[in-house]
This record gives sequence, C-alpha cells and structure tokens, in this order.
Amino acid sequence: MKNISCVILAAGQGTRMKSEIPKVLFDICGKTMIEHLLETVKELDFNKIYIVVGHKADLVKQKILESSVGKKLKDKLVFVLQGKQLGSGHAVKVVEKHVSKSEKYLLVLSADVPLISKETLNKLITQHFSNSVECTVLSVILENPYGYGRIVRDISKKFVAIVEEVDATEQQKLIKEINAGIYVFSLPSLWQALKQIKPDNKKGEYYLTDTIKFFSSKQTVLCENINEVKGVNTKKDLVEVIEVVRKKILENLMLSGVIIVLPQTVYIDCNTKIEPDTKILQGCVITNSEIGKSCTIGPHSFISDSKIGNHTEIVYSYINFAEIGDKCSIGPFSRIRPQTKICDEVKIGNFVEVKKSKISSGVKINHLSYIGDAIIEENVNVGAGTITCNYDGIKKHKTYVGKNVFIGSNVNLVAPIKIGNNVVIGAGSTVTKDVPENTLVIARAQEVYKYNHRIIKKLFGN
Repeated sequence: MKNISCVILAAGQGTRMKSEIPKVLFDICGKTMIEHLLETVKELDFNKIYIVVGHKADLVKQKILESSVGKKLKDKLVFVLQGKQLGSGHAVKVVEKHVSKSEKYLLVLSADVPLISKETLNKLITQHFSNSVECTVLSVILENPYGYGRIVRDISKKFVAIVEEVDATEQQKLIKEINAGIYVFSLPSLWQALKQIKPDNKKGEYYLTDTIKFFSSKQTVLCENINEVKGVNTKKDLVEVIEVVRKKILENLMLSGVIIVLPQTVYIDCNTKIEPDTKILQGCVITNSEIGKSCTIGPHSFISDSKIGNHTEIVYSYINFAEIGDKCSIGPFSRIRPQTKICDEVKIGNFVEVKKSKISSGVKINHLSYIGDAIIEENVNVGAGTITCNYDGIKKHKTYVGKNVFIGSNVNLVAPIKIGNNVVIGAGSTVTKDVPENTLVIARAQEVYKYNHRIIKKLFGN
C-alpha cells in the first residue's frame, strides 16, 4: 500500500433512512456501519484515512474515535468537513488540500457500502497498479439494478461512463452491470478531472462518477460476491445487510465448534465469543458476551454484556451485565440483572430475580424469589418466595447471608441486615434484626383461633 491513501465518504444525511441518526452510525450486529468498513480498511495499512463528514459531523467523529477500531487507527485518521453536501464529487474535492503531493493513488469508499472485503479491495488496487490506468471502478452484476449508477460501454464493450439512475435513459436502465461506489484513482489525474465536472444533472450535484469521461485510461473490476457491495439507503437495505452479517457470524461460530440449533431464529452479534461444544438453542439473542465451553443456552434466552463460564445451562432467561460461573443452572424464567456475580455450581430457578448481588458457590435459589443488593455466601438454600427487602423508599440497603444458611419459604429479610453462618430461618418469617450464627429464627405472629358461631351454625347446623 505504498503511496496510496483512502477516502471514506460519510457526510450524507441519509434522508431515505427517515431518521435523526446519521446513516453511517446505524448498528449492524454490534458495530456501526462505518466501524465495519474501518475494520476492513485497517487491514490494508494505508498511509492516511480521510473521512469526509458533514451531517452531524461532530457526532460521527466522536463515535468513530470512541470505537475500538477508531482508537487503533487514530494516528492515521484525518477528518475532513464537507460544509455543504453538494455531491460525491464535491466530497472528494474537499479532501484535495489535505492530501500530500507524495501520494500517487487514492482509494475512494462509500461508508454506506460496509461489507466490502479486504480481498476484493486488494484485487481492485492490484489491477489498478498492474494496468497503469487513471481510474479503476468496482462493478457488480445485479438482476435488479434499480437505484444504482449503470456501467455504460461502447459498441466494442469498452467502459466509457457511469450514468446515475435518475439521469439514465430507458435503454440504459436495462443495463445490469452497476457501479459499486468504490474506486481507485491515480493522482493528480483525479484532481484535474474534478475541476471539470459540473452540477448539470437532476439533483444539481457534483457527481464523482462524472469524472470518468475525463480519464483517458479507465477500467472496471468485477466483484463476484454481490453481498460485499450491498448499499444501505433505506432501513430495508439495512435489515438486508444485517442479515448477511448475522449469517456470517453464525457460520463462523459453527465452524469453530459451536452447535446452533435452528440458526434462522438466533441472533448473535460480532462482539460475542463462544467456546466449542456449547449449544445455542432456538430463539436466543446474545450480544457483547463471552460464553464458555459445553454450555447449553436457551431456548429463547437473552444474554447481553455478560460472561458465562463452562458447563452452564441457561433456559428461558434474561441476563445482562452479569457474570455467571461454571456448572450453574439458570432458569427457566430467571432474570439476572446488572452487577450480579454468580459463582460456580449455583442454581437460580424459575421466576427468580437477582440484582447487584454476589451469589457464592453451591447456593440454591429455586423458586419465586427476589435477591437485591445482597451477598449470599456458600451453600445457602433460599426457600420459595424469599424477598430481600432492600428499598426503604429513599435508598437501597444491603443484605448479608453467611455460609450454610437455610432460609425457609416465604421469608422477608428487611435490609440492612446480617445473617450469620449456620442459621435456620423458619418459613413465613419476617426478619428485621441481625441474626447471630448457629441460630434458629422463627419470626411469626402467634396463630389465633376465634370461633364464629354464626358461620359454624350455617355450615353444620345446631
């Protein structure tokens, strides 16, 4: 990549997306559209990467610099402001004053074509170098070319021009070879051609494609995989691109040893890592998480921003910003909320909610309980219906439960409270004070029996 830099066009508003979000910041399986493109560009080691920004420029710049790939490329990134969005030709023109005279070539990419591969870009650049032309255009054959600029050839099949959809004749609209919006230009030929283009089209814009007619030598390179050049102009396009990426993520996971049952129903983003022999059942959504080996996840579970150990089972459950250890059983219908750490060999059963708590090894919370702002030490049994009463209407309070505690069903632990080791709490108790270790607690009102003679007479007679 000697003497070549890259320009990414990311200034457009994307009006057809019908959104206040800049088009290049829409999420595709865990990364923004422009992050996907930058990940590919990073592998090619260009001298500089010029990003042309315009619509909500500060926000776009901020998001790029905050991303992991943006941080890696920080020294190579140059943001160029296109104050008025006057078309793709104008966007490249504003870059000219930033490009060193030592640069001989420029690769131009569109941020809304995010799936182009390193291999295809290498092919495009290599062909440009080999044939010593002024311009090389990436093209693709589409059965339905509507909306794209057409590759126009003369009677001898020589490439002569690109005509945009809105300016194409009915005959030109029948052409199936289209412009993918990716180019390699020789310098300074590009700068000379840009000076000659005019906004004499239906949009009144400076088209980069209009430079083609001013190059004495030009060529096209055909892209074999149409998915690589899918453009995103509408939210329908966005969903189609997401589907391409989703399928690729699942394919890579399965090739690495993960079992995915009914993959057409599973969504896993590109920030998730899963170890071999883990089985993902139907209906699961997993984002930005790590899952160990030999786990069973699902069916119909949601896991986000979490870490799951080895040999753990999660069934019909919702987990986010949590850590779960080895050999745990979660669900069905459990909710593990943020800042929760569940250690090894823990059972969290049906309709149990855990929030901002540490659940130590060997704990069983099998049914219908709420554990919040708590530390539960090893080998505690939490009976059905147990509630940590952590909120007094103003602030949250902590609950501490020591080792080897047995908590009966339907117990309320009113925080702040500390339960010592080896305590037994009788069913139905409401405990409001600290309990010393090796203690039996029964905190119930005495049962009172009162006879209602009128009801007895009605039921049983005299």
